[in-house]
Order: sequence, then C-alpha cells, then structure tokens
Amino acid sequence: MKTSIHLKRIVVATGFALAIMAGAPIASHHLGFNGYDMISQAHAVDDGGGKGKMGTSGKGSGSKQDKGTGDHGTGSDHGKKDTKVTGSFMGQGDEKRDVTSDRPDYAGVKGGKSGGGTKPSGAGTKKGDLFGDMFILVRNPATGAALTETINGVVYPLVQAFDKDGNPIPGQSIPRDPATGDLLTQLPDGTKVFTSEVELSRLNVARAPTKVLTHSYDEAISKLTAAGAVVTLDAAGRLVVNGTAIDSPLENLALYAAAMAGTLPASITSLPGFSAASLLAASADKTKTVNLDTVMYLDAFLKVSPNLSTFTYDRTAVYSGKTVDVLVKQADGTFKVETVNLLSTITWTTSTPATTGATGFAQAVDDALQVIEFVHDNAVR
Repeated sequence: MKTSIHLKRIVVATGFALAIMAGAPIASHHLGFNGYDMISQAHAVDDGGGKGKMGTSGKGSGSKQDKGTGDHGTGSDHGKKDTKVTGSFMGQGDEKRDVTSDRPDYAGVKGGKSGGGTKPSGAGTKKGDLFGDMFILVRNPATGAALTETINGVVYPLVQAFDKDGNPIPGQSIPRDPATGDLLTQLPDGTKVFTSEVELSRLNVARAPTKVLTHSYDEAISKLTAAGAVVTLDAAGRLVVNGTAIDSPLENLALYAAAMAGTLPASITSLPGFSAASLLAASADKTKTVNLDTVMYLDAFLKVSPNLSTFTYDRTAVYSGKTVDVLVKQADGTFKVETVNLLSTITWTTSTPATTGATGFAQAVDDALQVIEFVHDNAVR
C-alpha cells in the first residue's frame, strides 16, 4: 500500500525491540513476556475511561463493581455528569492530559461513560493501544533488525523508499531533514519517493488481549495432546490431528507464538519437517503475502524475540515430491481428478527465494501461505 509521507508516528519493530516514534527518536525497550511497556502517547489507556496500571490523569468514582480513577470526571452507577466543563467536551481532570498527545481538543476525552473505572479483573494484557504507521524499513537480512541513522544525536530507522508506482527503489532509504529528522518527500535529485505500509490484516489479532491467544493455545494443545491423537503435517506444514488439519488462524498464531518463545511441546517441534513458519502462514490471510517486515512487526506485538540469523530454508527440498489431488478441466469440458506437483504447479511470489536468516524465514512463511491458498482453492477433499 503506497502512502505519501505526512504521518507523524512510526512503529519500528525488530525481534528484540519495538519503538513508537512521534517524529523523533526511537525509544527502544526490551519486550519480555511479563511486561508490554510501550504504548503510543496519543493512544493512552483505553479502559472505559478508567485509570489502570498505565493511567495518568483525573479522578472519578468508579462503579460499584469496579471503582477506580478516571479521565472523565466524577461518575457513578447513577450516571452523574461531569461537574467541570472547559472548552469542547473537556471532562474533569482533562487539564492534566498529556501535552504531547496529537488528539485535537475538539475530540474531547477518550472512552465511554463517566466513572468507567479500571478494566475487569483477568481481562488480560492489552496490546490494542499500540498503533502506528508500520512502514517497510531497510533491515538486516540476517537478523531482521532495522538499520538506523543518527541525526543530531537522535537515532532514526531507515525507511525503505518506493517509487510512485509502489516499487521499492533498491538500496535507497528515504532521506530525512538534517535539522528535524522528518522524512522528506524526494531524493536529492528531485525524484519523488514514498513509504509503503505493512498490512497485517488478519494478523492484527496479535494486538488482542493475551487471554484471546491463551484460550486458542489451550484449544489447540488439547487436540494435539489428546489420548490417541495421531499428529502429522500436511503439504503446507500445518499440523494435522487424526487426519484433520488445524486451520484456525487464532490457534495457529497461538502455536506460532509458543514456538517462537520455545515453549511448544517437543512432541510437536520434533515432527519431521515441522517449521514454525507454517504456523505463521496458517495464521495469515490466504490471499495476502508475508515479507520480512510482517514477521518482525508481528514478533514485536507477540513479544517474542527469536534468533533467526541461523535459519536456513530450501524451497526445493521442502516441497519437492509433495503432491495434491485437484480437479483439472479436460478438453471436452469435464473435470478429472489429477495429482499435481506443488513445486512446479504453484505460482510462487518470487522465483528466486531467500534461503538464510530472517529473510529466509519470511520466505518460508510466504511459500507455505501460497501452498495453503492453492490447496484451499483447488484440492479435492
């Protein structure tokens, strides 16, 4: 997706860190499983107006069930209105709002009813507040880490430059203003350049509360480890239990996160031909593609930081000899079941696949995704 350069916030993700940029420096934080401490200032706590662990302003009486401090003035179960109004829809305590927020004054205060209180107990870790413009970056092909430049002592990621037709300009990052660090709209020779955003689509569920993936993981593991379960792999590398593939995107994403964290049971990871790349492929939209930036941003949202530098991939070795039965239209207009070879039949996204490191892993994911789409659309079941 091509976009002109006028947006203020960039999300920069590597396997080890994720930074929110508001037109300036990278704030780099290690992402551990017990804490997700990076959120955009303009998308601060959104717990129904309450102040949870990360709240910053205002005080209000919460509901009977869940009292807490909030941004929206005093409130109760009886719907007591804000007692102080300043400007446009300003709730009590809003004068203490974060001055760096780019939310306009006329937008008023985020959240729902007054006195919403804190989030319910056991709601899980929130990741939906972590939004930004996820531009395709110039990355180290082995580790996936974003390359950077320093301007006036501030570190910025190198944003990949695209031409007006949406094609990447090889070896070219978008230049920045030497005084402000802002992305410019053209190269020194006057050539217009554009950013391109990563579209996670279905994979955006990685931002959901942790309980969503936890539930999906439990569901998948219960099938995989049930008494008498026979676990195999299908042509795309997806897990198959007693002849039925686990095709739930949520379950596959949960399994992928566990695999990247090293917590997936050895009985699964030791299956001949098993690859976490196939789990990620089974989580994505069948009609989309996956690239290195997709993987790196997603891993940051999932808070996993695998070392992909030693990963190796060989498309020919993985798919050579793998076949699938499909209906093929004959000359007389009838259809006949024929067995086709996946390696020579599928139209791969790239004819020269990457083979090593993080780039090779992303290639493995995208190849598996193309197989899943082909099988879904053509295979005889």
